[in-house]
Amino acid sequence: MNKLIICFVLSFSSWQLNAQVDYSKDYIPDEREYFSNTQIAQNVGIVYLTQWAYYVSFQSYNIHDHGSFKNWYENPLKPHFDKDSFDYNIYKHSLTGNYYYLWYRSRGYEEERAFVWSFISSLLFEFTIETITEKPSWQDIYQTPVFGTVLGVGSEKASRFFHGLDTWYGSVLGYVLNPFTLIPQQKKLEDPSLSFFPYSDGRTWGGQLAYRF
Repeated sequence: MNKLIICFVLSFSSWQLNAQVDYSKDYIPDEREYFSNTQIAQNVGIVYLTQWAYYVSFQSYNIHDHGSFKNWYENPLKPHFDKDSFDYNIYKHSLTGNYYYLWYRSRGYEEERAFVWSFISSLLFEFTIETITEKPSWQDIYQTPVFGTVLGVGSEKASRFFHGLDTWYGSVLGYVLNPFTLIPQQKKLEDPSLSFFPYSDGRTWGGQLAYRF
């Protein structure tokens, strides 16, 4: 799998595509320099809420067997090098980081800032969610955002290439490689198409996910 990822990235990050393709602006991120604090909180909050939903849904057995409130506040102080296999770390965490990166790019973040916020989202997961069952992993802390961003750059370019073919199968491949191209871009800073609003009544907390179309 690591060889596949390396080949994919080399193909679409370094290789200059010479085909005559119409790269539609609809699939090119509308980069912007300014984001309000509310927008930043919404963009990070959507990722964070998704992380919680994923962890609770797919790690319920692990939480039941090994999770505890004590782990949650003690484990963040005990990062270590995990013993997961090399291929597992490369595949799982690179793919996860790839989606972090593509999400922030779809919201208009420049490449460097998309990497930074991918790194922050990765830290939030490692130190505030996964610690319920295990200690933060040094490998995961850097592999997820770094390898994920490298893969994300390739995914984004490949997606734009296939969308630009203007064929049904090209569009399908474009959406598979970058599913966030399904979400309309924000046309105005004050009018996001996808928003997250946290709430709390003092006893419970949650959030509302809103999609404008």
